[in-house]
Order: sequence, then structure tokens, then C-alpha cells
Amino acid sequence: MTEGRRTVIRHPASAYLIVAFVALCATAVVRSPVQALVYLVPIGGALYIARTATIVDGTGVTARALVGSQTVPWNELTGLRVDASSAVYAVDVHGTQLRLPCVRGTRLGPLIAASDGRIPDPAR
Repeated sequence: MTEGRRTVIRHPASAYLIVAFVALCATAVVRSPVQALVYLVPIGGALYIARTATIVDGTGVTARALVGSQTVPWNELTGLRVDASSAVYAVDVHGTQLRLPCVRGTRLGPLIAASDGRIPDPAR
């Protein structure tokens, strides 16, 4: 993998439809400036959708959350773990597990393809 290549796995853009629907429903209950604070819920949802992602690049796998991010370098990555709820975790040499947002067990293809062979394809 070249250093310039970077793959970002994020929530689909259609997730913003849910945020718009919640904002529309919140409009029905807002009758005063104080009640307008209910709009913080869809704003928070939009920020969550925009910010959370799994980034695969030449340095490793990065899990970006609403606040902060954490990276597992390629030389420390030992594998992936998929739990019963289909959540995917990156496991490092110390046994620490890092939850990869926006990646599910049924959608490992983009993550494996972006790793450029560093993560083996279990289907092969």
C-alpha cells in the first residue's frame, strides 16, 4: 500500500434522513426558545454521522469517534475479531481490542480490500 492511498469507511449518507426526520418531529414540540434545546438531539446525531469512521491508510487502521481517534499500526495488528452482534474489532499484539465504527461482520470486504493484503480474506 502506498503512503498516499487512504480509504475511509463511514456511515451512508442516507443516515442523514433519520436526522432530518427527528428534526422535523422535534419541530412539532418546540413552542418556546427554551424548548428549542431539543434540536441539540438531531444536531448531535448529524455530528456523530459526520465524524465516526474507520480509516485505513499506510500507517494502520484508525477508529475515529465523535471525540478523538485511536490507531492500530500495521506492525502491531494481529487480526480482527467479529462478535455475536457482528461488530468488528481490531486486535493488537497486546490483546487490546479496538472497535471499528462503520464496519460490520457482513461488510468486511472494503476493509480487507483497503488493507492491501495485510488483512487476509477469510473467504479465500
